[in-house]
Amino acid sequence: MRRILCQVGKPIVGETPTAARRGLSRRAIVDRALEIGSAEGLDAVSLRRLATDLGVTPMALYRHVRDKQDLTNAMTEVLFEALDVTEGIDRSAPWTDQIRTAINSYKRQIDDRPLLLPLSIAYDGEGPPSFWRMLDDFMGILLGAGFERRQAVVLIRTISNLLAGYLLLLRGDPSRPDLPSDPREIELLRRRFELSQLSLPVDGFPNLTAGAADVAEVWLSDPDRWWDGTVDLLVFGLEGLLARDRGPERAASGGR
Repeated sequence: MRRILCQVGKPIVGETPTAARRGLSRRAIVDRALEIGSAEGLDAVSLRRLATDLGVTPMALYRHVRDKQDLTNAMTEVLFEALDVTEGIDRSAPWTDQIRTAINSYKRQIDDRPLLLPLSIAYDGEGPPSFWRMLDDFMGILLGAGFERRQAVVLIRTISNLLAGYLLLLRGDPSRPDLPSDPREIELLRRRFELSQLSLPVDGFPNLTAGAADVAEVWLSDPDRWWDGTVDLLVFGLEGLLARDRGPERAASGGR
């Protein structure tokens, strides 16, 4: 084995294990990558940055992760590990209550893992078991409600796309600037937004110009303020679909 060449006490090249390398593992690399991504955004994560932070050469990382994509996949899978949308569900409750609880649980846990949605987009693996368990849990609720299996699959795909898009747009990127904390600054932004709506031609945009104040107030509000309405839209839409396809009585009693 070649000797390690040192400069100021730090290894430059070689294969003999150092204290840093003895503690190096795939999970340690992934955990540090998640720390960097959570604090600075996903773009800040690189193998060179990780090597510097962990006190090893970049080549040492390749013993544990093949490349940046392999690292991205591993980060995604770690964040999915503890995600459980059944948390808090009462299985004896109507299916509408169960799906509402599952959606809210999904949002709460995604909020706790702000990197998960951007990572999911970059992920190119087959999907960790925890991801498929989440979809299976959602599907179980819809099947219990009375939806046909294929229709339940289509609805789960649709709901997951809508929820992911909503959350990614509004809070999926940790580097996205939030609204100012100073109420005066927020009010100034709203007035500017309102003026931009009022500057539109009235004959071409009659509804936006008439509702400029409301548009500005809603658009520049904390998105959590409108979350309950988003869930209502999804749940009432599912109820409507079930009533249309299965009849009102069966829709009302499904999932009990």
